[in-house]
Amino acid sequence: MPEQAADVVHLPSNASETLRIMGKATALAARGLLDVSQNQAGLRITEKTAGDFVSEADHEAERTIAICLDHAFPGYGWLGEEGGERQSEVDGLRWIVDPLDGTTNFLKGLPHWAVSIALYQGDTPLCAIVHDPVKRETFSAERGQGASLNGNLIRVSEDPAMTAALLATGVPSGGRVTHLPHCLRDLAALMPETAGIRRWGAAALDLAYVAAGRLDAYWERNLGPWDIAAGLLIVEEAGGQVLPLWPDRGILNSGSFIAGHGGLVQTVIQSLDRAAS
Repeated sequence: MPEQAADVVHLPSNASETLRIMGKATALAARGLLDVSQNQAGLRITEKTAGDFVSEADHEAERTIAICLDHAFPGYGWLGEEGGERQSEVDGLRWIVDPLDGTTNFLKGLPHWAVSIALYQGDTPLCAIVHDPVKRETFSAERGQGASLNGNLIRVSEDPAMTAALLATGVPSGGRVTHLPHCLRDLAALMPETAGIRRWGAAALDLAYVAAGRLDAYWERNLGPWDIAAGLLIVEEAGGQVLPLWPDRGILNSGSFIAGHGGLVQTVIQSLDRAAS
């Protein structure tokens, strides 16, 4: 049997036509990114802020996705990490896209990055894909249809004791250290109480791993909506819960949340609230 192509996107057999077209756009972007990852000579790289990199590969992947989706769904809005925002002309429907989540990993040759695409209507997620070409894993979800990994249904982990829970987070760096004191306080509160904390450098995959039960919970502050838009739906459709870290601020706008099994999410929030008081 021939080896499975790394840019193949595997979806559930009952995937909608919309999700299938999203999968096509994802596969096209992944193909180009894989080619670049194997030969980065001459790749143009710039810094958006200190320590926050963007490359020609990010821009090209986003253009590829936009061409595919705009052809199939003219008039839909757009919010992309590199391409900015365009208002919707069709019932508030818009794409939220991170063409390369984990750019620093990608540029350093660390095999942990993904393409992330979500379709929203207003602030409601409808469809989502997070595709990891290197590991050949496609996480997907449609509202009310459950979440899948390579077409097979997935669920968040059962509610573990805090001492057995494996958590993930992000660590502020470079020019994005506004919430560094909060992060350090969070780590001081949770490290002694848990089985471990991971920092992978790709938020979309952190959320996907929560949905698949590989991580028990994931929290972070100050992410962009493109970092998390797809992963939020995948977690919720896998039976998980996503709550804002600041109840008076929306998750997409603040980029600050905790995701995981509902019981564990509540336990973690209680620990964070005690540390903040």
